[in-house]
Amino acid sequence: MRGSAHPCDGGTAVVSEEADLIARSAGGDLDAYDRLVGLYQDRVYQVAYRITGNREDAWDAAQETFLNAFRSLPRFRGASAFSTWVHRIATNAALDLIRRRPPQPPVSLEDVAVSAGDDPAETATRSELQQRLHRAITSLPADQRVVVVLRDVQGLSYEEITAVLRIPPGTVRSRLSRGRESLRRQLADLAPAAGV
Repeated sequence: MRGSAHPCDGGTAVVSEEADLIARSAGGDLDAYDRLVGLYQDRVYQVAYRITGNREDAWDAAQETFLNAFRSLPRFRGASAFSTWVHRIATNAALDLIRRRPPQPPVSLEDVAVSAGDDPAETATRSELQQRLHRAITSLPADQRVVVVLRDVQGLSYEEITAVLRIPPGTVRSRLSRGRESLRRQLADLAPAAGV
């Protein structure tokens, strides 16, 4: 359930390129900013989707994230990693949408992609498991949901989550523990089949 590797984990050259893109973007270079957005758009969308629970809100939150990031980029001082800074903006944008809008229904089964070579029964089972997990995550209180998404879906460290949410490490751990326990209870019937 962990997120994919950070797009800039490729080494010093990639980090140096990212730093160059940040500096050029802060100076108003839109092409550089487009490239910077390209590095983070998938991760930002995934964070927003897991927090908001639906695609439309996730796209709105992602757009808001990159708009806010662009406006604030001249003030970015590098006190935290750029990825941490963007995650914080994305998390706040998604939470703002949740506060403003009523919860949306979960994604329909038709929205789940099916590979042509997949066994239909296996695909249906996997889709059902994904739906159950999605519903369980979106049913968590927002404070627990955000921590579960950032840690267990996106793979952020406790230190990164602390920086993104600006809360103490103990609070991160307690919210994660409560969120995981709630998920365990909701998905207990899946334990023998799925190793939950």
